Amino acid sequence: MIKIFDRRKFLISASATAASAIAYGPAIARTIESANDPLATIPGLPTATPERVGVAPDLTARINAFMQHQIESGHLTGGVTGIARRGKLIHFSSHGMLDIEAGTPMIDDRLFQMMSSTKPVTAVALLQQMEAGKVALDDKISRYIPELKEMRVRVAATSGAPVETIPANRELTIKDLATHTSGLNGFLLDIPPGTPNTLAARIPYAKNIPLDFQPGTKWAYSAVTGSDILARVIEITSGLSFDRYLKERIFEPIGMRDTAFNLTDEQRTRVVPRYSRQENTWHREVKDMQLAEILLARTYEHNPKTTYFPGSFGLYSTARDYLLFETMLLNKGTIHGNRVIRPDSVSLMQSNLVGNLYDGGSVYPNTKGTGFGVLVRTVLDPATCDCGRKAGGFGWGGAYGTISWTDPLNELIAVYMVQQRVHDAEVEFEKVIAGALRS
Repeated sequence: MIKIFDRRKFLISASATAASAIAYGPAIARTIESANDPLATIPGLPTATPERVGVAPDLTARINAFMQHQIESGHLTGGVTGIARRGKLIHFSSHGMLDIEAGTPMIDDRLFQMMSSTKPVTAVALLQQMEAGKVALDDKISRYIPELKEMRVRVAATSGAPVETIPANRELTIKDLATHTSGLNGFLLDIPPGTPNTLAARIPYAKNIPLDFQPGTKWAYSAVTGSDILARVIEITSGLSFDRYLKERIFEPIGMRDTAFNLTDEQRTRVVPRYSRQENTWHREVKDMQLAEILLARTYEHNPKTTYFPGSFGLYSTARDYLLFETMLLNKGTIHGNRVIRPDSVSLMQSNLVGNLYDGGSVYPNTKGTGFGVLVRTVLDPATCDCGRKAGGFGWGGAYGTISWTDPLNELIAVYMVQQRVHDAEVEFEKVIAGALRS
C-alpha cells in the first residue's frame, strides 16, 4: 500500500503562528556603528555604514523596530538579520531571546535549522555538475536512477477509495525536479525494514510515489523528495557523498564554517532552541519531533547524527555563513578569489524556467510578478510582486522561517534567520529594506 503524505498540511503546520500574543521583553540588537566595527567582521565582507552605499543611515533602527514588533506580537521568539550592499556589510543584528526560560538574549553566531533553505545550496551543487558536463537539465532521471524510469500519475478518485494511477506521459527530467514541475509530492515512507539510511539505498523507492500530475504541466512544491533525488544524482556524478561534496566544493571555498548536516559537539551547543506558541505562551520543543526531523532519522543521542544527506532540507547554518553564500551569488559565482560557479550558471539559477506555471501555494501565496529558476523563486515584475526586490532578485526560504536572497540590480543581499515561519513578516522585512534604499 502506498502512503501519501499531505505536503500542504505539513507546511501549514510548520508555518502556523499565534493570532494573539503578549510582549515579553525588549529586542537585543548588535549594531554596526562604524565601518571598523570588529564585532561584525566577516572575512570577504567588510563593514560600512549604510549611507556609504546608498542606504538610509537608520537602516538598523528600522529593522530592529520591525523585529521588536514581531517579537512583542508573539510571532517570533528572536532571530538574527544581516544586510550587505555593494560588497559591504551594513547591518548585522541579533534580536529577542535565545533561551526564554533562562532569559538569554539571541547571539549572532547561533546555528539555525535551515529546512528548505538547504535547496539553494543544492542548486549550486547541481549547477557545478552541469558545468562539468556531467548533468544537463534535459537529462532523464532514469539515466542515473533506473528505478525511476516508469512513474505513474494519480487520477481523481472518490474520497476514501484506493489511489488510482495511470502511466506518466514521459520520463522525469532533471529540470522537472529542479523547478518543482515533476508532480512528485511526498516522502519516502514505504521502505523495507533494514534498508540503509542513505540516499543510495532509499531514493530508488521514490518509484512508489504516484505523481500529482503529468510531468511539466504544472508547478507544485516538492518539499522533500524531488531535491533529494537531485542530491543522489550529484553523488553519482561526483563520486562523493552529498555531505562531503557540499563541504569540499561549496562550504570550504566560500568559508561557510558552521554549515553542515551533522554538527560537532561545540556547534551543537550553539543550535537555536525551537519554540511553538500555545495559548499565548511559548513552549520549548525539547526534542524537535517535526516529521521532517523524524524522516531524517538522526540518532537521538546527545549530538544526533544522520547518514542520509537530503538535498531538500537538513542543513544547520548561521547568518554569517548564508551572508557569504549570497555574497558569492551576487559576485556572479566568486568569493575570496575562489570561483564556485560561473556567471552563466548564476544567470540560469535566477532565470524563470517555468513560463507561467509558477504557483507558490501555501509557501508563497502571492506569485504575481514572480517565476521560478533552479530551486529558487525569482522576481519578474517588481510592480506586481508583493516583495521588496527588483527584477532578477532570487532566493528561497525554509519551513522554520529562515530566508536569504540576492538582489543583483540593487546590489544587495539579505539574510533573515528565525525559527518560526510568519509569511507576512517575511514580506514586510523585504519592504523595510527596500524603503531604506536611497540610490
